[in-house]
Amino acid sequence: MPAHHSGFRRLRAPIFGLLLYHSVLSAQTPAHSTLSINGTPTQIAEPAVPRDPLELVTGEAQPVEDATGRAEVVNLVIEARKHSNIRAQPYDLKTAFTALGSGSSDGDWKLQDTSPGKNMYRWTAQGPGYSAVNLFVNKILYSDRSADSIPIRLAQVRAAIFFTQPGLGPRTSIRRASASLDGVDLNCVLVSQNVMGQSISGGRSWDEAEYCIDPKSLSVVTYSPIPGLYTHYEYSSGIKFHETLVPGKLTITQAGQTVIEARTVSVTDPVSDVSAFQPSGLNTIGKGPAMSPPWHYHANAPAPGGTSFDQPQIVVMHGMQSPKKGHLSDIELVASTNPSLRDSALQYASKWKSTPMFAVLEPGTTPQAHEVYLTLRYLPAQTNKASNSGQ
Repeated sequence: MPAHHSGFRRLRAPIFGLLLYHSVLSAQTPAHSTLSINGTPTQIAEPAVPRDPLELVTGEAQPVEDATGRAEVVNLVIEARKHSNIRAQPYDLKTAFTALGSGSSDGDWKLQDTSPGKNMYRWTAQGPGYSAVNLFVNKILYSDRSADSIPIRLAQVRAAIFFTQPGLGPRTSIRRASASLDGVDLNCVLVSQNVMGQSISGGRSWDEAEYCIDPKSLSVVTYSPIPGLYTHYEYSSGIKFHETLVPGKLTITQAGQTVIEARTVSVTDPVSDVSAFQPSGLNTIGKGPAMSPPWHYHANAPAPGGTSFDQPQIVVMHGMQSPKKGHLSDIELVASTNPSLRDSALQYASKWKSTPMFAVLEPGTTPQAHEVYLTLRYLPAQTNKASNSGQ
C-alpha cells in the first residue's frame, strides 16, 4: 500500500551533491524495459525505484492498449492541468517559498507573475543574493539582468507552477495505476517519451514521469518528473480564480528531504498599469522566454574502475544548464541504486554538456537556462556499450 504524506516536513539538511537515495530500502515492484543495445532490442530488468512517501505507484502499472483507453488518460491529464492553469486568463499571482538546505539559492523568496493578456507577462523574483525583473512582450524578453543562469530553486518553483504539462504525442508511452494519498483515491499516469520504441512492464520505470490526479476534483495532486523528486500540491487552502483552482501550497522533496515549501500568497485580476509592460530601462535579451520546461537526458555508461554488475545500476541527477556553454551547475544526486557510484556519477555530470546542436544560438534568440534531469544507467558487462539519448 502507498505510504501517506501528512503535509509539510520541515527538514533542514545539506542538499547539494550529498544525498543518495538508494533502493536498498525499496519494496516497490521493479520494471522491465526493452532497450536498443547496438541496434538489438534487449530486455533489461530494472532495479525498483526507491520507496518514498510520495511514490504512489508501488505495484504494477497497466499499459494503455487501445484508442479509447489512451484518449481517456490523455483527456484526464489535460483537463487536470487546465483546471489549475493560471495562464488561462489574465492574472496577478504572488508566491512565497522557502528553499531548505545549504545551497546558494536556499532561503526565503518572493515571486510575482502578472499577465494582462495574450503574449504579455512580467515576472519578478527576489531571494538570497538574487533579484530579477523580466518582461515578455510579443515573444521578446526584456530584463534588468543579463542572460545568466537562473538559481535552481527558483527554476524548480516556476517549473512546478507553470511547466508540468507532459507531451502526449504518438511516441509517448502511457501507463496507468490506482493509488491513494491521505484517504483520497487517485488515478496515476506514467509517461515516457518513447523515442526508441521501448516497451515497459511491471512497476514504475526510471524513465517515466508520474502524475497522480484526483479524478473528482480534476486536480493534479502529485507530480514526479524523475524517481526521487516529487511535488505535492495541496488544495485545502486553494484559491478559486475564475475557472481555475490554484493550490494553496506545494512541497518539493528530493531524496526523501523537503527542499522547497511554497505557498500562494494571492491570485487576483491584474491591475491596469501600462507602464509596467513597457521595456524602458530593461535590457533586450532576445526572442523567447528566460527558461523552458526542464529537459531530461539519458545516458548509458560503462561500469567505473573495472567493476561489473548483474543488472543495470542507475543514478539520477538534477542540475542547471548554463545558457551559453551547456555545462551543468548546482548538481544534485536525487536517487541511486548503488551508493558506490556516487563519485563516478558526479564526475560524469561535472563534465557533461549537451550536444553541439543545442549549444548553437542563432542571432536574436534568448540564451535560455535549462533545469536538467540526467539519468545515468550503468549497464551489465554483457551489454556495456556506451550510448547516449536525450529527450
